[in-house]
Amino acid sequence: MCLEDAGLVEKGEIGPFYESTDTTYKGEFPINTDGGQLSGGQPGLAGGFRHVIEGARQVMEKAGSRQVQKDDLCLVNG
Repeated sequence: MCLEDAGLVEKGEIGPFYESTDTTYKGEFPINTDGGQLSGGQPGLAGGFRHVIEGARQVMEKAGSRQVQKDDLCLVNG
């Protein structure tokens, strides 16, 4: 729903969007390039600033094996 609220996906179209779009770090619309909250969260906490750090790493081309191809823009929501 965040993608809809941000205007990146039409309202009510998030299901079809995910069905037809590769959102892996190698896909055309990478989301949660570091695995997201379930992969790197802290038990009982929201995970702090890690989303911003991953976005900065991507834009600076310092994300290592998770590096996306087009890295000139990112959106962090938390």
